[in-house]
Amino acid sequence: MDNERFSLAEFRALFPGRFESQEQLLREYRSFLTVFEQLDRAPVPELSNREKAEIFRLSWQDRRPDWSWAWAWLDLFKRPAVTFALGIVLGCALVFAALHGRLVPVPPETVRPPTVVGQSLTVENMRYTQVYRGKLVERLYPDIENPKIVVERAEKSAAPQRVLYGTLDDGEVYVVWNL
Repeated sequence: MDNERFSLAEFRALFPGRFESQEQLLREYRSFLTVFEQLDRAPVPELSNREKAEIFRLSWQDRRPDWSWAWAWLDLFKRPAVTFALGIVLGCALVFAALHGRLVPVPPETVRPPTVVGQSLTVENMRYTQVYRGKLVERLYPDIENPKIVVERAEKSAAPQRVLYGTLDDGEVYVVWNL
């Protein structure tokens, strides 16, 4: 007597205490099954792809109003162009806030002509940097082409940092060596 899709126990669980006798429960269950059998036999026309898409769109739109207004704003920020623009604006604001009042104008650096020390060494002096070039440096590092030693200080009181710059293999390989 039980149907494969809907058993008597499931029907009884749906309507607890509603039927006075077992016979009344069976009678209602049979009438319920006849309705299902009629629905199974009823012809159902096939839906076109357009109708299926419209049903999907309408069901999807029905879900949208359940979202709060905050989700609508978050959807706006998921767009790459908006996110990129906000990143640029936020980055500029953070840099401005970090550097506000800390910028100290630096007087323009006067370029002095290189100092020639003898015939074999040339020294270029800049604010906190000195560049040594010449035959003496080439004799110290004979394997390196176009060698120059740069002595740089971060500030007046900082320890100097010495670095050798040059090339190898006819300018194919650049050399940077902390001395």
